[in-house]
Amino acid sequence: MPGKPVFSLPGPIEAATSLSSFSPDRPPLRPQRHERPKIWELPKSCHCVTLGTCLTLSELRKAAKRLGLFHGIEEMTDYELHGAFVHAMSSRNRASGAVQKLLDANHAGAVRKASRCRSEAELSAFWDREVAEGQIAGAFWAVMSHVHLGGALEVRVFGEVHMMSHLCGASHRGDARARSLAEQQAAALARRLEQTNLGHLEALSGRDREIERLTRLVSGIEPFVREAASLRARVAELEGGGETARLAEEAGDLARRLDLALRRNDRLAAEVDRLAGRLAAAEARADELADRLADAPRVASCAPDCPFNLEGRCIAYIGGRPRTVSRMRDLVERCRGSLIHHDGGAEQSAEALDGVLGRADVVMFPVDCVSHTAVEKLKTLCGRMNKTYLPLSSASYSSFASELGRV
Repeated sequence: MPGKPVFSLPGPIEAATSLSSFSPDRPPLRPQRHERPKIWELPKSCHCVTLGTCLTLSELRKAAKRLGLFHGIEEMTDYELHGAFVHAMSSRNRASGAVQKLLDANHAGAVRKASRCRSEAELSAFWDREVAEGQIAGAFWAVMSHVHLGGALEVRVFGEVHMMSHLCGASHRGDARARSLAEQQAAALARRLEQTNLGHLEALSGRDREIERLTRLVSGIEPFVREAASLRARVAELEGGGETARLAEEAGDLARRLDLALRRNDRLAAEVDRLAGRLAAAEARADELADRLADAPRVASCAPDCPFNLEGRCIAYIGGRPRTVSRMRDLVERCRGSLIHHDGGAEQSAEALDGVLGRADVVMFPVDCVSHTAVEKLKTLCGRMNKTYLPLSSASYSSFASELGRV
C-alpha cells in the first residue's frame, strides 16, 4: 500500500527477546577476528537492542530522509521506522552502512577507550566502569563490536541492557504519571503566579498614580509655602516696631474716607437717576413736538391734493415704534398708497417677512429701532426679489414723511 514501508516488520517478540543464541549453556561461537565487526556481521538478535540503545529515533529518521531509504517515511510511526531499520541490518546495504557510520561517529570515544582492552577480562572491567558512570549506549556498541568479545560476556552485556529497557519502561510509566501531575501543579502555580503578578502590577500602577498626584500637589503648594514663609517673616518684622501702629492708623483713616465716599456716591447715584428720568421725559416730549411740527404743514398739503402720489404702491415698514405706525399708515393712504408693517421679530415671526416683502413695492426700516437679524434677512430677500429698500435715520414720523417723497 502507498505510504507503508517496503520492509516487513519483525514481531516484537522476535525483534526484542530473541535470546536463544545467548543461552549460558550454549554461548554463541564468534569467529576469531582481527578487526571490529560491522553491524550487519553481528547476530540478528543484537540489531534491535543495538539500534534502540545506541541511536535515537530522530537520528534514524533524519538518515532515512536524507538517503531516501524507505517509501512513505513521512507516514511511518516510530515503531515502524525502528522495525524497518532492524530488518535492514541483516545484510550490507545503504541503510546498514548509514547506521554503521552513525554508530562509529556517535560513540567514537567509547570505541577508542575499548580498543585498549586486550582480553575479555579487561573488556568486562571496561563495561562495568562505563555502566557505573551511566555511559551505557557508547559502551554497549564498543563492547558488542570488540574483537575480544566472548560468548559469556556477550550474553551478560546483552541481558543487562535488555533488562535495563524493561526497567526504563516501568520507570517511564511512573515518570509519566509524575510528569503529568507535575505539569498540572505547574499550570496551577503558573495561574496563581499570573494572578499574583497582575495584583502586584495593579498595586504598583496605583502607587505610581498616587505618587504622581502627590507630586503635582506638592508642586502646586510649594509657591504658597514660599509666600507664606515670606509673609511670616514680614509679620515678624512689623510686629517688632512702630510700623504696625502707623499702618493701623492709616488703615482707619482710609476706612473713614471710604465710608464718606460711599455715602456721597449713593447721593450722586440718586441724583443721576432723577436727572435721567427728567431727560427721558424731555426727550419724549421733544420727539412728540417735533412730530407734531412736521405733521402740521404736510397734513394740510396732503389733504385731497397730497403732493406725494404713490399711485397705489405698497410700502413695507419693518421695525419702528407701534404708536407712530398708525400715523404713518394714514399718511401713506392719503397719498394714494398702502402700508404693511412688521415689527422686525419683536413679537411677530421672522419667517413672516417673506410674505410681507413679497407684497411690497418698497421696503423702509429705521436703523435705530430694528433688529440686526431682521435687517440682514430683509436685505437678502430684497436682493433676491429685486425690491428697493430705504433705511431711515430714525423711527420718528418726520423721518418717515421726509423719505416718502423719494418713493
